[in-house]
Amino acid sequence: MRQALVAIAVTLSVQTLTSMAMIAPSVLAPVAARELGIAPQAIGLFASLTYFGAMFSGLATGRLVARFGPFAVCQAAVLLAGIGLLAGKVAILAVIPVAALLIGLGYGVVNPVSSHILARRTPPRIMALVFSIKQTGVPIGGAIAGAAVPPLVLAVAWPNTLAVLSAVCIGAAFVLACARRTIGEKPAPGTGFARSLRGVFTGFGRPIQLVLADGMLRELAFASLGYAAVQLVFITYFVSYLNLELGFSLIAAGLVYAFAHGSGIVGRIAWGAVADHLLPARAMLAALGAITTACALLTAGFSATWPLAAVVAVAIVFGASAVGWNGVFLAEVARCAPGQVSTATGGTQFFTFAGAVLGPPLFAAAVWATGSYAWGFALFAIPPLVVAVRLAARAPAKTR
Repeated sequence: MRQALVAIAVTLSVQTLTSMAMIAPSVLAPVAARELGIAPQAIGLFASLTYFGAMFSGLATGRLVARFGPFAVCQAAVLLAGIGLLAGKVAILAVIPVAALLIGLGYGVVNPVSSHILARRTPPRIMALVFSIKQTGVPIGGAIAGAAVPPLVLAVAWPNTLAVLSAVCIGAAFVLACARRTIGEKPAPGTGFARSLRGVFTGFGRPIQLVLADGMLRELAFASLGYAAVQLVFITYFVSYLNLELGFSLIAAGLVYAFAHGSGIVGRIAWGAVADHLLPARAMLAALGAITTACALLTAGFSATWPLAAVVAVAIVFGASAVGWNGVFLAEVARCAPGQVSTATGGTQFFTFAGAVLGPPLFAAAVWATGSYAWGFALFAIPPLVVAVRLAARAPAKTR
């Protein structure tokens, strides 16, 4: 029990910190973009670069875990996120892509290594709930970014805000050393660091091959691509939409954003419990896609005449659905691939993050073409609807 609690605490903490590092640039984008001399919607390119790095580090996670141990990989994740944030502090446009890639490389290993840790310590009857609790780290990180970043920007400017967040991540990497001793998992016998690192990239495409060869994993992977595209659009552009197009102050937009991510925390736990006891996982995922579609259309209809309470209400439901599906998804992947959880998670995550890479720049293109964030949200109501219809048509009566 002690090891199980440590496992949940560590994976949740790592997910929270790396998510905060991923999301914080989107919150300060309206200010940073102006000082860097770029359009605010260009933050989508930063988000795409982070997920591009995450796509490939995720593929290597299975071998990294086997060679160095899961908790060393967790340490590396938060350390890379901290270094990436620190690189962004220099406020030089040419360095920003490097910062994005470093943050993404750290983020990419989090889901596979967390699944590896949790799958070994979680009874099947509560798998979706436990995985969803861990996944609340994403909206917790988003809520922290939404609530803390705007005041920090006003107090110390955005480059120093990145330095503060970096210090938190780098400090956490040292704290995780204690968890490594408590959990008792050790890496494989050593053959030298350089040779071990080369071995990590041998068979780099195996996770993708595993996913494509299995019909259930393949279906989940392509569903996650569509859902992730909308999730990243919401995470990346919601604050800019409220601030730049609807006239909200950065503080007010950040607080609405924090409420949305807070609902994602509750949603992830609730959807996990429902998927464990009431609905098959695929049916639960289909329902979330339908709700996300409705929220994207309502968001597209925002105007200056909307009451603040109505905007907050839509943001809360949008956050609960668009940010709330991942725990159910990851638990279902783990169920479909016993004994190969980190490899299967890395393979499906490759497609998830492909959606994250594609979504923000396509949304930015829609904004540039139409001159409106609203049109972008309307267009991105389509992918979750398509996925929801497909999942609902194929959802089995029982998944276990």
